[in-house]
Amino acid sequence: MLQDQRSMQHFMIAHLEDGRYNGAQILRPETAKMMHTRQFSNLPDMSGMCLGFYEETRNGHRIIGHAGDTQYFHSDLHLILDAGIGFFISYNSAGKGETRAREAVWHAFLDRYFPFEPPAAAVQPTAAADARLVSGRYLISRRAETTILKVSNVLGETKVSSDSDGRITVDSIKDPSGQPKKLEEIGPLMFRAVHEQDRVGFKRDQAGQLVLVTDFPVFVFQRSSWSQDSAWNVPLILCVMGVLVLTLLLWPVGALIRRHYAKTLNLTPQQRRLRLIVRLACLFDLLFLCGLAVFFSMAEKDIGVLSPRFNSLLRIIQLIGWLGVCFGASPATP
Repeated sequence: MLQDQRSMQHFMIAHLEDGRYNGAQILRPETAKMMHTRQFSNLPDMSGMCLGFYEETRNGHRIIGHAGDTQYFHSDLHLILDAGIGFFISYNSAGKGETRAREAVWHAFLDRYFPFEPPAAAVQPTAAADARLVSGRYLISRRAETTILKVSNVLGETKVSSDSDGRITVDSIKDPSGQPKKLEEIGPLMFRAVHEQDRVGFKRDQAGQLVLVTDFPVFVFQRSSWSQDSAWNVPLILCVMGVLVLTLLLWPVGALIRRHYAKTLNLTPQQRRLRLIVRLACLFDLLFLCGLAVFFSMAEKDIGVLSPRFNSLLRIIQLIGWLGVCFGASPATP
């Protein structure tokens, strides 16, 4: 559903008045209150989900809101219920830099009209041990698991690092200059940005694995398993691509060198066949990887690439991949 700014003003006024707008009760007060009430939270001390809204507690106020994004438009709505204030902002561009413009403007608005100083954090004796415990790589829970898009998970990990002083950094939590913020422990497995309000918490799931929770309750971050860890997956992919590229590049280079020194390869028919099959497998494998990279790059710029009209492109990439598999598994014997 698409609405203009004026419609969003009416929407916010109705919710701030518990369902009443322009003298008419368009939503029952108890229904409005139910929509504004927390229904679920990943951690009791962190922001939770309401009905149609999520909590955004900040600057000492309980705030609910909801953001929305398309390929080109990026909007955000916030309701400060106890102050009777609604805030709506929308951009037709994501902007540049490490921080989102709509978030920066919203925080500046709060700091100007609702000044707030976070309380000093008490020294936690377990800070250093807890910081080491939570360090590692995490995958967002809102991800692809059964489609080709799962390949992109290896590049979307969030890394948590610990310092010798017991503080941590989460590489996705950055200041306006793009530098990761330092977070200090304020409670058992609860961390807050130093002199700021950004918070993260950790808990264990049913399998005993650590889960990273932020104040954006729409998703969590799950600890990466060894097979998902980009720390070795990315170097492995790069090494494989390097081998494929070198194999193909050295094919004509070797031929030129042999021609220069008037040397020939004395190969049996079986060896020649195997040599050709290996290079064809490398060629199709490399084309497959490059095709995936181009497809994901296109999808990042235009989400419409993920629509059915681009299925034929995906099928071609899949066919190239299967050709690589077939040549790679081809027997050496005639």
